Amino acid sequence: MFERIDRAVGRIYAAIGALVGLTIGGFAVGISLDLLLRLLEWGNIPGLQEVIEYLLFAGVFLAAPWVLRLYAHVRVDLLVSNLPGRLTAAMERALDVFGLAVCLTLVWFGWANLSSAWMFQSMQMKYFQMPEWALLAVFVACFVLLAVEFVFRLIRSGAPPKAGAESGKGL
Repeated sequence: MFERIDRAVGRIYAAIGALVGLTIGGFAVGISLDLLLRLLEWGNIPGLQEVIEYLLFAGVFLAAPWVLRLYAHVRVDLLVSNLPGRLTAAMERALDVFGLAVCLTLVWFGWANLSSAWMFQSMQMKYFQMPEWALLAVFVACFVLLAVEFVFRLIRSGAPPKAGAESGKGL
């Protein structure tokens, strides 16, 4: 049962990763088009920079669990890589528990801020008016997904997902 859930979560993460990749490609097209419009003195694309800011923010946060799942996150393994096998496994589990605790703490504080922003209808006002709760929802979603991934890592005992579990292949 766990493996089925793990594969499903892997497919969700892979879809988010693909969407973030398409979004970054869209940035290149949008910026190029905006530059061309400016060079031709036909104007520009109003609010493009702000849209890119928001999408980049969402992309970085929402892709983080996928990167953690693939073991592609930035790590400093000087200590862990020089420990004996059993100690390495114990250290990995301890670090996963610590990561889970940090994520749950950030979910707690993020949710408190999201609730306040919702209650007071706080807005980010630049070119567009963006509700702050929407930005905080991305933050909270990211750390909920990271917490789930840390739990999955603990269940897998530090082993990466089985082949295909990260992208839904093998179903």
